[in-house]
Amino acid sequence: MGKVFDCCFCLGKDWFRYRVGAIIVSDGYALFSYGESCGYYYTVGGGVRIGEKSEDAVCREVSEETGDSFVIERPLCLVENFFDGDGALEGLDCHTIELYYLMKPKEKKEYDKISLTTGGDSEKMRWIPIDKIDEYDIRPVVVKELIKNMPEEFKVIKNDER
Repeated sequence: MGKVFDCCFCLGKDWFRYRVGAIIVSDGYALFSYGESCGYYYTVGGGVRIGEKSEDAVCREVSEETGDSFVIERPLCLVENFFDGDGALEGLDCHTIELYYLMKPKEKKEYDKISLTTGGDSEKMRWIPIDKIDEYDIRPVVVKELIKNMPEEFKVIKNDER
């Protein structure tokens, strides 16, 4: 098998990535990845590979990060996200297109698998109580509102944290 490439590029100080994320909720909790060195939470997911369907990408990413298979319920939203880079992206002006899928676990369980991000950060899976979600540093910040007020129809959200 040849080398695979994410839909991601950097031009000077501008960085762009096409990413998929899974919104996974069960019994009043939402599942997130926690980046050990960055110190914040983000949705389970990652970069879409060139030529890869977004549905396949989100299932692959969830499986890689949790070791489990999940079922896609429906596409939830697209977030156009702008932010100042930190960690491996320090000093970069970042722009991502993030396609989120509502996914269902077979059962709510703890995950002890530690995976590595593209930048080499170790990440752990954590269930966060939805009624306390505002107490956590979750990025992009629009994900909190998305989970608390799940849209019934697909929508496009702009998020600018620069």
